[in-house]
Amino acid sequence: MSGASRRPAAPLLTALRLLLRYGLPLLGLLLIGRAVVVSIGGEIEKGQFALGVLLMALSVSARLVPKSLPKSSLKSAPERAP
Repeated sequence: MSGASRRPAAPLLTALRLLLRYGLPLLGLLLIGRAVVVSIGGEIEKGQFALGVLLMALSVSARLVPKSLPKSSLKSAPERAP
């Protein structure tokens, strides 16, 4: 198994990183916006506010996704004798 067969993980990591960095805060803003509109009618939904803030805070988790795979993980593992 060559090292080139594991390279497609880098675009997947980039997509995951972008989703965590921009998707979660955007979804959080939409939830908070909906909760604000609903609260104008008098019904305050604290759960939606809390979930929106939580999603916005989770955008920090994008920093935990590596930008690329370490070179040691791109090498194929040595095969063991049976």
